[in-house]
Amino acid sequence: MRKILLVDDDLELREALQAALAAHGHVVFGAGDGIAALRAAVETRPDVIISDVSMPLLEGPDAVRILKALPMFRRVPVILMSGAELSATHLADAAVRKPVTTERLVELIEDVIWSTASPGAPSRGMPMRTTVRDEGWDPTLAIASLGQPPNTECVVRICRGIELMHEQAFRTGRLRRLGLNTAEPERLYDRLVESVATLVQLVPFC
Repeated sequence: MRKILLVDDDLELREALQAALAAHGHVVFGAGDGIAALRAAVETRPDVIISDVSMPLLEGPDAVRILKALPMFRRVPVILMSGAELSATHLADAAVRKPVTTERLVELIEDVIWSTASPGAPSRGMPMRTTVRDEGWDPTLAIASLGQPPNTECVVRICRGIELMHEQAFRTGRLRRLGLNTAEPERLYDRLVESVATLVQLVPFC
């Protein structure tokens, strides 16, 4: 039995996968967007995170980057799902293209847990990376997802930090398209992620 955090903005699909994985003996927690996933992860401490890539408020890869900046999640395996082709990266332990069967997900769950527990062991999953999009940011919905009063200092700073992340991702993408060196902009993006991650960890105490 594993504790699984399943993140997808498609409610019907999320509930179907939750029920199917629960039938295989897993305890499954759901979240409907990247912001809600951050809070759910801190609250539930999952053994595995399964996340859609394209979601409102905060995309799956961004949520994963923030969580991986927290020591408690650095070794938690991640499976990313997408309806599009996925390109390779170290960001996730495995990736799967939608539509996905329950059997495939169950296989990947055991695979990534085994690979994480055995450093250097080969994984059957294909790692992936996507580009962060700059649209879809809604501070009001994000504040509601964090479950805290909108004027709480932590919440205000988290929302501003994520807004800056999106802006920086947009600028970095534009520089990359122009063929310019993006090493420094990418380092700034990473620092913003670390900052937001630290604040997310403090949310339960705000």
